[in-house]
Amino acid sequence: MLNAGRVALVLALSLVLPARAYARDPRSASPPGVYGELDASSMLAFGLIPVTSLGVSSALALRWLDASLWLEARAFKALGRNDGAILGHTTGAGAGATSLCRHREAVFLCYVFQLGAIHVSPAGDLRPKGSSSPWFLTSGARGGAEWRVSRHLQVRGFLELHLAVLRPLLQVSTLAQGQTSRVAAIVGIGLTLPVSLR
Repeated sequence: MLNAGRVALVLALSLVLPARAYARDPRSASPPGVYGELDASSMLAFGLIPVTSLGVSSALALRWLDASLWLEARAFKALGRNDGAILGHTTGAGAGATSLCRHREAVFLCYVFQLGAIHVSPAGDLRPKGSSSPWFLTSGARGGAEWRVSRHLQVRGFLELHLAVLRPLLQVSTLAQGQTSRVAAIVGIGLTLPVSLR
């Protein structure tokens, strides 16, 4: 017949010893579920600069549990020319973006903050007001989905909708007119790789 005290001691040791081993393991310094991600994406933007533009981005993310924080560098190139009254030459833009996201299985939703500058080649007597590379500031939301294609690779598709908080202006004499739309949309697809934080 088994001694009840010995059984209780064996059960207690089996629970305590693995916990102590985990606490002493240097690999357990990071909380479970915390890891980094590297992302490269291609994008198509509408309304961000005066004409439709094609963009690329690289991003670094810190992801934990069901949330993530993204830091992103973006570059855009106009796909055409605007020969109207405001612009006559191709434009491009560079921007930095940060976003805070929530994830639920394969779907994510983010708040995005974007700051950048556009390059303008004015036509005629038009000139940018205040700077040759006027600044823009937008805030908005991004929604999308992720698909895992291998152990270390994910495909990510997304749609962003932005509201322009600050828009660059073109000035003619004393009159100034906004160069870009008050709203913008960006669609994109990218590849994501996990990064070890240890």
